[in-house]
Parts: sequence; structure tokens; C-alpha cells
Amino acid sequence: MRWIWAVLVVVLALSVACAPSGLDEKGLPHPSASLAAQANITIDEMGEGYWVFSRKCIECHEVKLPAGELEGQWHPVVEGMAGNAGLSLAEETAIVKYVRAAKYL
Repeated sequence: MRWIWAVLVVVLALSVACAPSGLDEKGLPHPSASLAAQANITIDEMGEGYWVFSRKCIECHEVKLPAGELEGQWHPVVEGMAGNAGLSLAEETAIVKYVRAAKYL
């Protein structure tokens, strides 16, 4: 009887550990329809921003999204960093849209 409880505890622990958290292996929020809707953008726009952010921004920075309350402060910084990284205006815009949507996670 004791082994049944042990098996149940292991199964429960594995199911909790394997449950989707909404974050990728780097700790970035995956694009989702619900996050995109809250940010008033399309899932495609969020996906593009995720791709650029996860491939370009973390080449120089640790994985950390700016806090939503600091938007007025970080948006001009993104513009400067995008220039340094050689990103196009479309890529810069995609990053900003992704970050705005990701804050809803």
C-alpha cells in the first residue's frame, strides 16, 4: 500500500514539473494568442518580436525583459541598442511589441 502512495507522489511531481509555464528554456515568454490580445497585437507580431529578441538581444544581454512601468524609460534605449546591433526599423518595432505583450505573463 505504501508503494502506491510513493508512485502517486512521483506521478504528481512529474506532472507539475512538466506542466507548461509559458516560458521557453531561456526564461522568455512564448508568444501566445492571449498575451498578444492583451497587448492589442497579432500572434504573428508577437512571434516576430520573440524571434528577434531571443536571437539578437541576448547576444549582448542577459535574458531580462524590462518592467512595464519603465516603458517610457526603456523604449528610447531600445532604439539606441537596435542601431548598435544593426537591426532594421521593423525588427526594432517587433521587439517593442513583443516586450509589451510579454509583460502580461
